[in-house]
Amino acid sequence: MDLDDIKNAESDSDLIPGIYNYCDRWCERCYLSSRCFTYKMEMREPRSEESQDLRNKEFWDELSDVFALTWELLYEIAEEEGIDLDALDDEDTDYLKLDDPEIENHPVTKASEAYFESSRKWLDSYHEVFKEKAQEYSDLVKMNINPEENTNNTLILSDLFEIINWYHTMIFVKAKRAVMSSFDTWEEDDIQNDANGTAKVVLKCIERSSFAWNGILKHMPEQEDVALRNLANLTFLKKSIEEYFPDAEKFIRPGFDENI
Repeated sequence: MDLDDIKNAESDSDLIPGIYNYCDRWCERCYLSSRCFTYKMEMREPRSEESQDLRNKEFWDELSDVFALTWELLYEIAEEEGIDLDALDDEDTDYLKLDDPEIENHPVTKASEAYFESSRKWLDSYHEVFKEKAQEYSDLVKMNINPEENTNNTLILSDLFEIINWYHTMIFVKAKRAVMSSFDTWEEDDIQNDANGTAKVVLKCIERSSFAWNGILKHMPEQEDVALRNLANLTFLKKSIEEYFPDAEKFIRPGFDENI
């Protein structure tokens, strides 16, 4: 992918501008992926499984390449407009970073971290737990006990795992970004700003994760303690976001919250 690819893709009238800014990055399950600039760019090159995993270095390397091209395009536009970006003086400007105390110690960050840790611990041991449960369903199928239902149960458990696995990292990353954006003072709109938009994405991730944990509670009652603990952490995080980002639900995400 190069700068010409970006320019050509941007001219596609079917694309929804900015839809990729407030999504959950799960392109394979998105009904609007065909109208997303980022997805269109990614489909120009084959993607490995690692490049789609937020916990993998390849994912972030690929994202860095996209940012580099974006900056290249930005510099080109600035040059056309007669703006010298390198001449802008930011010596007197203090920028917050993700690891700054104001962000690290924020209640929303702490709540998202608590969920990340509790879910991560379970996910690390899930494969063994899943193997045992899948064997249980397999034995029931062999005994011709509700074969269709028990076959579906195995698929359901696999899907629940994928949902929890995908969103647990996303929740943590997006929550910190929402907190960091809340310190920005340059955005004029009280509703349509990055802090609210990102917080709304977190709320959607919480909703889907809660659905998955309730599924675990139903299909794996032996995991009740773990499921309830994670549901409690998600509930606390949701309340924290609603307290610090009371207008998040009012934010209109391009494409997702519009009649298109």
